[in-house]
Formats: sequence, C-alpha cells, structure tokens
Amino acid sequence: MMLRTEITPFPRQDEIAPDEDGVGFALRMATANGLSFRELAVHLASPGHLYLPAHASNTIAFMFGCTPSRLKNAFVVRQCHRGTQTADFLGHRFLRPYHLRQGSPQVCPACLAEYRIARAIWSVCLVTSCPLHGNRLLDRCQCGRLTRWRRPALDICECGRGLTTADQRVSRADPRELAVSCQVASLLEPPPNQIGPRLAKLLPCGVEGLSVDAFLRLFWIFGIVGPGQPKDHPGCASRCLPTAEAADVVCRAFDRLVPVVANRPSKEPLRVPMPALQALYDECTSTADVRFIRCLIARLQKRFPSPQLYRLACIDPQLSLFGVADEP
Repeated sequence: MMLRTEITPFPRQDEIAPDEDGVGFALRMATANGLSFRELAVHLASPGHLYLPAHASNTIAFMFGCTPSRLKNAFVVRQCHRGTQTADFLGHRFLRPYHLRQGSPQVCPACLAEYRIARAIWSVCLVTSCPLHGNRLLDRCQCGRLTRWRRPALDICECGRGLTTADQRVSRADPRELAVSCQVASLLEPPPNQIGPRLAKLLPCGVEGLSVDAFLRLFWIFGIVGPGQPKDHPGCASRCLPTAEAADVVCRAFDRLVPVVANRPSKEPLRVPMPALQALYDECTSTADVRFIRCLIARLQKRFPSPQLYRLACIDPQLSLFGVADEP
C-alpha cells in the first residue's frame, strides 16, 4: 500500500502510550495500516532516512489519530541553544544530544512481546537495561544487523527474524546498570511497575535529586575514560555509544562515583575528563544539581588533589556552606 499524495487520516488509529517513543509509534501505526517505514520516510523526510524527524510529528499525528503535543513530546527535538546544539525529549532538555539515540534504537525483546510498543527510554544512550524485565537491551539482532527504525515492523528485523524473546537471546543486566536505567525511567516516564525500588539503594546518595541531563552527564564523565587509556580524555567525545559499551561506561562510573560520594576507599585512581566536569558545573541551573556538583568537586579535591580540581573547588568560596570543607 503506497502512501497517499495528499495526507488524510488512515483507517486504523490510536493514541500514543505515555511511555512510547514517537518514532516507534509511527512505525507501529504504519505497519497496522499496511505501510512500510520507507514509504513514511519518503514522504516525511527522504528515501534514505533511518528515523523520522521531529518536524513530521504533526503530520504523523494527523495520519494516525493521536494528540499532536503528546507525539511531539516523544520525539527528539534538536535545536540551537545559546550557540550550541541541544535536544528536548519527554519534556526535558538535554545539553548533550549524543546522550539520545535517533538512528540506532535499542529494544527489549520481552517488552516487544508483551506490550507491542517501543518504550521512549530506549532512546537514552546510558539506559542499557529494561526496568520492567531486568534484561540488557539489544541494539543488534541475532543476525548481526544493527537495529534500525527502518525495518519491516516494530518486532521484526530487516533480516525477517523476530525481535521478541522467541527469536532473540536475552541476558540479565548488571545490577549497577539496572539501577541507573531505573533512575532515568523514574525521571522521564510515568511511574512504571519497575523492579527498581530495591536497586535504588545502590545509587550514590544525592544523585536521585539530579535532573536527568546532569545525571546522565555525571555518569558519562566518571565512566567514559577506560582503564587502558593513556590520558584522561575520551577518544570520541560526542558519539552515541553502542549498548555494550554504554553498559561498561555505566558500571565503571558506578564503581568510581560511589566510593567518592560514600567516603569509601577507592580501588582505582580518578579518571575524569576535567573539561567535561567543569562544563557540567558551569551549566548546572537547578539548585539540586549545583549543590551536588559543588559537594562532589570538593570531595574529589580532598581525595585526589590536582591543580585542575583545586581551580574548580575555588570557583565558589562558599563551598563550606554545604558541609564539605571540614569533612575528614
């Protein structure tokens, strides 16, 4: 069935689910109406597009009967903010758009089999596990292909193999990455039936009050430098990480961040890209974000003294107000 030249409502319509991804909704409804993703892309973007742009959301809403504002909220909307690229997604602003996946979505085979929707949090790079099932997300089919929105159906790979648990091997996620994924889900989605409350205790004290942008950037900063790198600088700072690599980043960050916040002995030296930490400090806007980063910098300077950390710690002479200057 070819897309009509003049857009009119299609016979099968539905509302987007509260936790559903916007592009995933478009693919789900296109399949229900006998359309291919390529046909949508030809009309709404270009023949070779791997995802649908946010400016097409109003047209998609008209075609498939959902509320335009709800659908646009579930699209990654990139824009220029103060001379730099930012992205809005699910009502939150992300100052580093590479923390969001657009052309290379992840999937939870169990969710696809049970709920038949693509969850919006799968588009967040450091979300590497499913808060509902506890499984590691997949960004590759068993055939070896990367998962793309440009596929025959929501639960079918380009190779024809299903993307549900019937055709894909799933593995349990590490508790550290699952705790991070649950926290992101709690910030971005309506309260889901998560397995996360018991894992919340694993997170460093105070991070639960951070904005989602600061939370993701903090874990990226503490985990992006691998143990074998000669310098504390990421090899490619702005790329979207594959799921397995993102999971490694999250677990490394967890192991490095928890001892600092909890005043426990650290097993390894600090490996943090200082320019990224300073940028996070400079760009914090909420009171909770500013307070946590200030305290963290002061603790880092005490445990891992360096000229860079000293300069950061001296930016605000009132750090003692936060109870960190006199810590043992």
